Amino acid sequence: MLCSFHHKAKLIREFGIDEVAWAHFSYEVAQVEAEAFVELLVKRLKAAHVVCGFNFRFGHRGRGNVAMLQELGPKLGFGVTVVPEVVNGEQAISSTRIRALIANGEVGEAAKLLGRYPSYYGTVVKGMGRGKLLGFPTANLEVDPRIVLPGEGVYLTWAILSGGKGYLSVTSVGKNPTFAGDKQTMEAYILDYSGDLYNQGIELQFLAKTRTIERFSSTTALKEQIATDVVAAKELIGRFRLQGNRIVLE
Repeated sequence: MLCSFHHKAKLIREFGIDEVAWAHFSYEVAQVEAEAFVELLVKRLKAAHVVCGFNFRFGHRGRGNVAMLQELGPKLGFGVTVVPEVVNGEQAISSTRIRALIANGEVGEAAKLLGRYPSYYGTVVKGMGRGKLLGFPTANLEVDPRIVLPGEGVYLTWAILSGGKGYLSVTSVGKNPTFAGDKQTMEAYILDYSGDLYNQGIELQFLAKTRTIERFSSTTALKEQIATDVVAAKELIGRFRLQGNRIVLE
């Protein structure tokens, strides 16, 4: 997945949507016939207008399609707007294509297709405390294996804390090879912030990959590299536009 359901709902609300309703997909839901699905839209959700993608399918075995919605809409009293396929260059924009770009660390290209910088929302959990010992305490985000992560590397990021305020940050995605780690981690050093973030939710916007993950010969060498990463982040952030509490595309 590109993001968790709760993160998706949060992003949707930021576009001015007042309410998000959903149904947990189950065997029973999968058995609902297409016509019955449309009746649910009208009778239960009081749908006045339905917006869907050009290849939207619904109902048992995906028998319902856009043509059925357009046929039933006038009869049942709701309008239908079909969003056509969106292309970038000669290729269609799809979640599959976007996931591949993010997994490859090409977050800038992914942003062009998403219309926003790819982001990850997670809860801060206790780590090994190595960042603090190095002088760069990090927020360790719980990693959800269902969600595609940016490829291993160090990234310029923007951290939006639970209170809504945003901070420049440097984030490492990898397995800590300097310490012979074997577990995938996401660690963000948040500049100009001090305080306890444990158990709080943070959204990290991934703006650019700045370097690959390396195995350093000593903790001193790693500390020097992190200091260099911080200086680079302060210089690079000037290329991005802040609107409200988040970074937006130009």
